[in-house]
Amino acid sequence: MVRGNWHIIPRLLPLLAIVCISACSTTKTVPEGDRLFTGTNIKWEGKKPRDYSTLSEQMENSARPKPNKKFAGLPFRLWFYNLGKEPKGKGLNYLLRHKWGQAPVLLSQAKPDYTANVLEQYLVDNGFFQAQVTSEIKNRGRKKASILYTATPNLRYRIKSVTYVTDSSILGKAIAAAQTGSSLKLNRPYRLDSIKAERNRIHNILKEQGYYYFTPDYLLVEVDSTNNGMVDLFVTVKPETPAPAKKKYHMKNITVYPNYSLDNDSLSRSGTPIIYNRLRIIDTTNKFRPGVFDRSIFLKPDSLYRLSSHNITLHRLTDLGTFKFVKGTFRPVRGDSSLLNASFFLTPYPRRSLQAELRGTSKSNNFVGSEVKVTARNRNWLHGANLLELSVSGGLEWQVGGKASSVQTGGNSYNFKTEAAVTIPRFWQPIFKGLNVRTPYVPRTRISLSYELYSRSQLYNLNAYSFNFQYIWRKTEFLEHKWSPFSITYVLPTKTTPGYDSILKYDPSQRTAIEKQFILGGNYNVTFNNQSANRIHSFYINGDLDYSGNIAGLIVPKGDSTKNILGIPFAQFVRLTVDARHYWKLNRKLTWVNRIYAGYGLPYGNSSTLPFVKQYFIGGSSSLRGFRARTLGPGSYRDTSSQYLANEAGDIKLEYNSELRAHLTGIFNAALFLDAGNIWLKGIVPEKPGSQFNAGSFGSQIAVDAGAGLRVDASIIVVRLDIAFPLRKPWLPQDERWVIKDVKFGDPDWRKENLILNIAIGYPF
Repeated sequence: MVRGNWHIIPRLLPLLAIVCISACSTTKTVPEGDRLFTGTNIKWEGKKPRDYSTLSEQMENSARPKPNKKFAGLPFRLWFYNLGKEPKGKGLNYLLRHKWGQAPVLLSQAKPDYTANVLEQYLVDNGFFQAQVTSEIKNRGRKKASILYTATPNLRYRIKSVTYVTDSSILGKAIAAAQTGSSLKLNRPYRLDSIKAERNRIHNILKEQGYYYFTPDYLLVEVDSTNNGMVDLFVTVKPETPAPAKKKYHMKNITVYPNYSLDNDSLSRSGTPIIYNRLRIIDTTNKFRPGVFDRSIFLKPDSLYRLSSHNITLHRLTDLGTFKFVKGTFRPVRGDSSLLNASFFLTPYPRRSLQAELRGTSKSNNFVGSEVKVTARNRNWLHGANLLELSVSGGLEWQVGGKASSVQTGGNSYNFKTEAAVTIPRFWQPIFKGLNVRTPYVPRTRISLSYELYSRSQLYNLNAYSFNFQYIWRKTEFLEHKWSPFSITYVLPTKTTPGYDSILKYDPSQRTAIEKQFILGGNYNVTFNNQSANRIHSFYINGDLDYSGNIAGLIVPKGDSTKNILGIPFAQFVRLTVDARHYWKLNRKLTWVNRIYAGYGLPYGNSSTLPFVKQYFIGGSSSLRGFRARTLGPGSYRDTSSQYLANEAGDIKLEYNSELRAHLTGIFNAALFLDAGNIWLKGIVPEKPGSQFNAGSFGSQIAVDAGAGLRVDASIIVVRLDIAFPLRKPWLPQDERWVIKDVKFGDPDWRKENLILNIAIGYPF
């Protein structure tokens, strides 16, 4: 537990008292004859529409001005403004008035009649053709006022019929054929947004058929509202639509300028083009191989112009990660009114870059640490838009509290890692030459080689050598696949200490943390993620399949019962993990997040348990936050020394998290959460009674905690503080595991034992 500086609270009380007293003077700087504007309210007259809450929210968002911002319901920024005076320089008054404070929003800034017309038009756009909105100023006290808008929606018009008025031209036939899948549904309420969506839908269909110059503005939707609450819609092409918009276009020349600079426009365009698969490339400095663009540009000479090919091309060129600006232009060919020339202007990033990162960590087991990482990148290695990354990182971790001995805790630790990786913007494989999937996202092949040293000064050194070959394919905006056909990890322990040997006498299972072994296998990972600020329901689902030793087990000599490679045993296991999350946006400021994490590892053949690096852990800042990291479980087993050694692991994991997130103000957010779960071993370990997974009793071994958190979300970084405490301890006797009755926030001994403060970067899930 990280102890808070509770003693400073009394010192803050005078300042808080001053601020609270100033609450009585929120109108201190309101001019005479004016009032402080406190907000907008929407009142419905007559029968409320079924979706009145959504309509009200949108109407309130459209109303102007906005009242002074509040934090936890209090106008702190207005109070700060009122505490200051008009500044003469950059002192305290300047901070209070122009940095921390906010001037009072005045009633005189509001335009009630104009706003009423805006809100009335919003209702008309949603089918309330006879709607009326009136405004009324509501005075409160001597110097405050709000505005009440009364909405009388009257009858809501619905769609009776949709008619596509077309002629016998090729364009007319194309529009008539586009009726299937219309956004305008019969008997649905009339909405202007639906009409805009229909115009855009038809526009996209026509663009896909070669109508390059056609835009949504050339479509007209006429409304006949004389049918007593029902409307007839007529979709037609505007008579003034120009001839080029009614014509299909084919591609002729496609030219790429991969070293374009706006400052040297004419120079960037000059040069003799290289012709590669009928693609014209003007690259006088030979920075890029032509195949890079052949795989990225899906518009081909002599082919029909298609919007999808256009969009995929622009997205592919951007997704390469090599160009910071991508622009495409199309011009009709002189002398032929049905052909287009396309030019793509690409401005590359600097080829080489160097990045340094500094990170800080604070763990619930009283360890703090820091890490520095330096990464050198080459965005165009071997002139193929390949990304070469060379990184070196190192960090330290030390204990700042607790009474355990250095042997129990492992002492201070450090880690060092170096990695070389190259990412190739295509599926690099020898069988299907030229394989190039038609998606907006660049398929990639990543090859990496790394070495990592992890040293616990009082216990051991652990060396890990890894090689990984991976395919990465983002199929859609929401769906991504990663497949490693094979990866190799060699784990080599060195410098084990007598102190660690003494620990192994009492806990032999800790030996798995430093076993010498090969991990020869592969991995498949699939992720679906449609999180969006505009979605009410969003989902994140990740599935991960690890496998090792299945192929290696077939090639070792038949007489080798230990199944070694170069005299070193290799692991054999299958491991399946699922992480599913649901984000429910209850309103603008409140989101409910639920997460289920389940993992199952099946060791076989050469292995009785999963390798330590593949085992599951639980507890800590992104797991069960009321328990210290890696100290919970497995099952009902409890080793008090592991609170500091923190190496408890399992082959099976179940975890559930529920978190209610609330936006307070500005960059500040709060949360209430509940966590539950545990880990288990698949086999029996005599030294750890109660650790084996049993389908009939695992439910009684679930740990539960609850807590609250504060998050500072500055977009580029999220600093998170979560404080939590256990509600259920699975290591206690069966009928004593629920400890809700023992919660005593006022007891310092209870707080020391149970209250866990987690400080972390980023959201837990």
